[in-house]
Amino acid sequence: MRVVLTCVSPLSHGAFGESAGNTTLCRRMTVVSLPDRPRIPCVSGNALRGVLRRIVMREMLDRAQMDRAAMGARWDRLYAVLANGGHLEGTADDVIRPDEIRALRASLPPLSIFGAAMYSRMLAGRMTVGFLWPRSIETLAAGLVSEAPQIHAEGLVVELKHTRHVDREEQSPSVSGVTPMPETLEILAPGAILESEIFFGPGATAIEKSCIARGLDRLSAIGGRAAAGLGRVTVAHDGDAQPYSAWLEETTDLRARLARQLLDRDSRALRIRMRREPGDTTRVLLRQLDRDEPHQ
Repeated sequence: MRVVLTCVSPLSHGAFGESAGNTTLCRRMTVVSLPDRPRIPCVSGNALRGVLRRIVMREMLDRAQMDRAAMGARWDRLYAVLANGGHLEGTADDVIRPDEIRALRASLPPLSIFGAAMYSRMLAGRMTVGFLWPRSIETLAAGLVSEAPQIHAEGLVVELKHTRHVDREEQSPSVSGVTPMPETLEILAPGAILESEIFFGPGATAIEKSCIARGLDRLSAIGGRAAAGLGRVTVAHDGDAQPYSAWLEETTDLRARLARQLLDRDSRALRIRMRREPGDTTRVLLRQLDRDEPHQ
């Protein structure tokens, strides 16, 4: 699936680990196939995947009418698995049960396509999200984009300076310690166009692929400083959101599916873990879960 993002506001995607004082540098990757090995500004595929995951999973949870108020202590673990990818507690189950995995994938296509570490078991995802490369002379020459204007990649990067102003009529910086905070961001300029490819594994179903198309249709921002108006984008892609949209409308037992496939299994796994590795953290969590009513 080809994805094209057009920046309608400055886009900030920081380079973790690189320091330049109060300047946040944009992420760059070295392209070794070109002469002089230029470093090209880009947005990681993980950033795009993470935004899509949260869009899709939050919509699914909304459809199931599941939130913190309704779920109590179960909410954090459920949300972490779906929207943040989860993690393993100790080691994964040694026994792989193909029938259970197939049932889980069929029951929850969004979880199947993204995958997750579900505390006691792993579910592999079924897609790979490529980096977002800006259309430029260099990326076209490297075969990273399908077309490009006559502009160098670094010509798409500009500096954006801003500062936090303090309300001196209401508070004194000498008392509060809150002072003006100037900052400089390297950003991709409005009008920059970025391309990515999403590749699906051989087992990915039409509904799973369509789930990603629906997420792309709902994507409106990516990158940092969204609250300040950065990262607004328009999105074009060659996917079809209709099969997944129809699945959402037709699946009236979504809440029960989530409870059966994730919540009930998680509670059983915690009790097994408690017998094997008794500890205060697990004991407290189990007491919290036991106080909640079943959410079937």
